[in-house]
Amino acid sequence: MPIEKFMKTSGKISEILAYLGCFVLIVMMLLTMADVVGRYIFNTPILGVFEITEFLVLLLIFSFLGFTQQWKTHISVDLVFNNFPPKMRYFVDALNHLICLVLMILITWRGIVKALDMKEVGQQSPNLLIPEYPFVFFLAFGCAVFCLEYIRDLVKLFKSKE
Repeated sequence: MPIEKFMKTSGKISEILAYLGCFVLIVMMLLTMADVVGRYIFNTPILGVFEITEFLVLLLIFSFLGFTQQWKTHISVDLVFNNFPPKMRYFVDALNHLICLVLMILITWRGIVKALDMKEVGQQSPNLLIPEYPFVFFLAFGCAVFCLEYIRDLVKLFKSKE
């Protein structure tokens, strides 16, 4: 039973992050619209929109990674893969998930290390002086959720083999 609970919980985390990503996208659209209106109609652009948008794009991308994996909507080319025998497809699928999981674990780990370094140094954005480390922590969190989705995929794959 703990596996089923893990599967449900990690799926919920991915969905919650996807909702956050939707909210971030709306904020980005409204901010960009306000900046365009301010710039071209009132001749007063919003200070720091470029920096804020950079941070919001980071939040947007890493909030959807796990959800996209959950629904298998990442780009894939399966022209040759579908012609493999079932055992070879299973092996390639398992190997692919394992390699991706290891790479994402490394990215998560290095993201945490980088965020801690940035926090220690006090790295900030140039104009608005926004601390950058929380966004790098979010990058690591998004990658960790992505790792959970790969673990879910591996569990599903191994269960389907039984």
